[in-house]
Amino acid sequence: MCIDANAGIRAQAREKKRQKDAVFAQEKLKFHNKETSFERTLDRNVIGYSRDISDAYVQALYTQGKGRQQEEDVVRAYFSKQKVNEGGRSTRFGVKDYQSLLGKRAEVESIVSNMYGRNMAYAQEGARRKFMTANAKGREQLGLPASYGAAVMLPPTNRLGGALSLASSVLGIAGNIKTLFN
Repeated sequence: MCIDANAGIRAQAREKKRQKDAVFAQEKLKFHNKETSFERTLDRNVIGYSRDISDAYVQALYTQGKGRQQEEDVVRAYFSKQKVNEGGRSTRFGVKDYQSLLGKRAEVESIVSNMYGRNMAYAQEGARRKFMTANAKGREQLGLPASYGAAVMLPPTNRLGGALSLASSVLGIAGNIKTLFN
């Protein structure tokens, strides 16, 4: 029969380790769930980014269509007011109206060009920034993974101390019995 003086402390250490393992497993599961949510967030962010880019492109196409419509209206108006040169002396007959037509065409082309150039670049950069911000927020919500922390140390067995304690108890009892009979 072997008596361990640290048996109680060792049992407490084992229980502490079981509790720590349970808490770690729970925290690990929580982090796994957060990772799953983070993956879904990233998927939603990609979809949102794609939609923002598509919306900008649709806006550019709409502007281009409106520009072509305005250009058509300008050309139609130009030709509906067209005068016939009847051989007069003017060498500049109709030039002012034609220059006006060209100016309005250039204005429409400039708007369309800006929509596909500078404005599209602004929209793309805005969508990219929104995408990056949403990803950063998702990453922040994810937090840090569960960490186990310091290991629970199991105290060594103390059989000598247990044996000495037992011997001391036996001697104490023997001494008490001896004093009873004397």
